[in-house]
Amino acid sequence: MKLFKWSKLVLAASLLVVGFANAADYPERPITGIIAWGAGGGTDTVSRLTTPIAEKILKQSIVLANRTGATGAIAAQAVYSAKADGYTVMFHAENPQLYQVLGLSPLSYDEFEPVILSVQGSTVIVVHKDSPLKTYDDLIKAAKASPGKLSIGISGVGGQPWVTGTLLKKVEGVTFNPVAYDGDGPLVTAMLGKQLDVSGLAVGAATQYIKNGDLRALAIMKNSPNSSLPEIPYITKLNPAFNDVMKASGFFYGVYVKKGTPQPIIDKLTAAYKYALNDAKFVDYAKTNGLDVLGLTGKDARTFINTWRSQMSWLIYDAGAGKESPEKFGIPKPASK
Repeated sequence: MKLFKWSKLVLAASLLVVGFANAADYPERPITGIIAWGAGGGTDTVSRLTTPIAEKILKQSIVLANRTGATGAIAAQAVYSAKADGYTVMFHAENPQLYQVLGLSPLSYDEFEPVILSVQGSTVIVVHKDSPLKTYDDLIKAAKASPGKLSIGISGVGGQPWVTGTLLKKVEGVTFNPVAYDGDGPLVTAMLGKQLDVSGLAVGAATQYIKNGDLRALAIMKNSPNSSLPEIPYITKLNPAFNDVMKASGFFYGVYVKKGTPQPIIDKLTAAYKYALNDAKFVDYAKTNGLDVLGLTGKDARTFINTWRSQMSWLIYDAGAGKESPEKFGIPKPASK
C-alpha cells in the first residue's frame, strides 16, 4: 500500500515537471482561438483587436475562428472538450455564468480559468432611424398597447439583448416578440435592414451607427451616463425603479482556458493580453466605444465573474425567467440592502 501511494506521488510529481517543462517552451505552435459570438459583434471585435498585439509577445500566431450557437454554449463546450494545454483559448462574454440557471449547459466559468477580463460595457436600446418610436417612453407605451407584438432582436436566451428584454418585463411589465441572431454583428445588420422593431446592442457595436444617424438610441441600460454617448439618457434616470436591477447590469468580455491548464502557461497568456489592453490604439478604441478596460486576472477576475453571476442569476430567476434555481448550483443570493 505504501509503495502504491509513493508511486502515485512520483507520477504526480513527474506530470507536474512535464507540465512546467512544456510551459517553459510554450507556445511552440499556433494557438487555436475560439470566439463564442459572430463576426462584427463586441466580443469578436475586441478579440480581433487585442489578439494581433498579444501575438507579438507570444511570438506565435493565434488562429481565430467564430463558433456560434446556443448563446455561446457550443464554443464553451468545444474548449471544455479540448486539452488543458493552452493551445485552445476561448474568447467569450459573461453568458456562461447564466447557463445553468437558464438550462442551456451544465458548464459555467467554474470549468475555465480566466486569462484576463478585458472590458466591461453597457447595452443600449436602439430602433431604426425611421422608427416612429422617438423616445424610451414611446417604446414602453407601444409595447403596453400591443403586448408581445413588437419584435426585439436577441442574441439567444441569456444574451444581453435577452437580458434587457427580461429587465424591461420585470420593471415595466412589457413583453416583446424575441427574434434570435448570432450576436451583435447580425443584430446590427437586421436593425439597419428594418427587420426588427427594437434591440439591445452592446454600446461598442452600436456607437458608430448611432453617431452617423442610422440607428436611434432610446436609453442606455446603466445607472450613469455612458462616456461615448453622453447625450443618451440612462435607464435609472428615465425610471428610478431600475436602480436595484442595474447593480448587475452590463456585460464583460474575457479570454479563458480550460481549468487544469498549467499556471505558467496562463501567466504567459495573461502577460500577452495585458500588454494588448494597454496598447494606445486599443485604449482609444475602448474609450471611443464606451467600454471600460478591466484587465482583471487571477483571484480578482474570479471574484468579479462570480459576483456578477450571483447578482444576475438571482435577478433572472426572481423575474420568472430562469429554469432552475441558482440555489441548486450553490450560487449565493446577494445580500439585500
